[in-house]
Amino acid sequence: MSEQNTNVGLFGRVRAWFSRWQEFVIWLPVLCALAIVGYVVLGAIARVGADPLAWLAEIPVMCAWAAVAASAAWLIKRTYLLDLDVEMERELHVRVRDHGDPNAMWLLILDRLEWFVLLLLTFAFFWPAR
Repeated sequence: MSEQNTNVGLFGRVRAWFSRWQEFVIWLPVLCALAIVGYVVLGAIARVGADPLAWLAEIPVMCAWAAVAASAAWLIKRTYLLDLDVEMERELHVRVRDHGDPNAMWLLILDRLEWFVLLLLTFAFFWPAR
């Protein structure tokens, strides 16, 4: 019986370590691999030039990069910052509209600024360098 408890304890410690360091052990290598794969695979699909058809062929590639960047921004916001759920955001809007609560207004403004900065950073990270 003590062997089983030791195995569970070891598994729990390993799981806790991965949970604590998941950003550096899991997410950073995955995002770097996605950036490299996106650059190699998607960058080779369309060529850059003055040709309008080549520019049109590049639009789906840029949309794929934008989707990956927006997903990464959402993941960062959900993991590290306060991600307002629908009910909380609705309550803040009601407090601003009905009571003129300046704290609720600043919380909504801060949320939008966080989204804007995260989107800029992830777009900069995933932007193709040619």
